[in-house]
Amino acid sequence: MAVAVAVAVAAVAVAVAVAVAISSNSTTVQPGIPGPLVEACLAHDEAQARELADQAGSMAAYPASKMAVAHWVRHQATGPEWAGAGRRLNAIAPGMIETPMVADMRADAEVGPLLAMLPIPVGRPGRPEEIAALIELLLGPDGGFFCGSVLFCDGGSDALLRTTHWPAAWDISVRDLGRQLS
Repeated sequence: MAVAVAVAVAAVAVAVAVAVAISSNSTTVQPGIPGPLVEACLAHDEAQARELADQAGSMAAYPASKMAVAHWVRHQATGPEWAGAGRRLNAIAPGMIETPMVADMRADAEVGPLLAMLPIPVGRPGRPEEIAALIELLLGPDGGFFCGSVLFCDGGSDALLRTTHWPAAWDISVRDLGRQLS
């Protein structure tokens, strides 16, 4: 079924000029994300990003790269090359999904206990087909009003750990808003 969904999703993507990037809920549920690595990724400075990733290690580099993806999507989606050209761009942020990668991580003596610490309010990891269904929605006609969104599909982990972080009030005056939009 997952292969059939992937093929159907790819066909829709070609037909309607829409893209879905893959971020991660690690961007909000994992502490200690190195900001300079996120910035190097966003600046397309591959040499600096590699150096900082090597220094930080994979457990910090992964969420940093996924945060860069989410920030890039939010910045690009509303611009002339995406929404301005009739194209949709969004991202999803999956949580722990039952995949062979997660099974390998669980078996690791260092990483396994860290995964076990992650609370998942729905009581289980996600299934790949749940992520595929969300991607299919975003790529299809019913996802036509999504633009620049980062959708968490993580069983409630982000909502539990960061209950009051979103939505956040925007602290800007009407005059400053007018200047920003001009």
